[in-house]
Amino acid sequence: MRGTYTAYNKAFSEDVKHLVDAGFRNVSVEPVVTDEAQPYALKPEDAPHLEKEYDRLADLMLDYESRGERFSFFHYNVDLTQGPCVFKRASGCGAGTEYVAVAANGDIYPCHQFVGETDYRIGNVHDAIFDNTRFDQFNRAHIYHKEACRRCWAKYYCSGGCHANALHANGDILKPYELGCTLERKRLECAIGLNCYRTITESV
Repeated sequence: MRGTYTAYNKAFSEDVKHLVDAGFRNVSVEPVVTDEAQPYALKPEDAPHLEKEYDRLADLMLDYESRGERFSFFHYNVDLTQGPCVFKRASGCGAGTEYVAVAANGDIYPCHQFVGETDYRIGNVHDAIFDNTRFDQFNRAHIYHKEACRRCWAKYYCSGGCHANALHANGDILKPYELGCTLERKRLECAIGLNCYRTITESV
């Protein structure tokens, strides 16, 4: 069961609890990403509250586990020992290089998040020629070409974040969406904490 939290429901740990109590055992509740002018948009100043919500969610998961009611939260399911190959950890999702998205009118974009961004239109399925003029740009948009990523301890887990979010927030796919980075690091902290706690308790 997937949901989205916004400025209207920042206490999203309660939303997760509601879904779990309704019987769902695999839950994903993710932050909205939109124009900051929208009334439901999340702002940088929301970060401290949202980080506390992720802590509350981790505590909630442990509480349910202690009662034999374990559930899964998507963003805390992190493989801390293996994960994808190093190339994928550095390059991310593959938008514009390994796959593209086709809009309803046949226009082709690097991924579905770019649909409507006419500067990023790279063809149309009805055209005789397809030329991915953005391939080199996206191929170079990995963590080693993103200044913020080079300094970040979490870079091999988020792979530089979403290119479209970076573009929409900063006008440049090489400048990651900062609030998204903050929340990703917090989710990883919680995932590591849960993993360590379970490892210790299961070994006792």
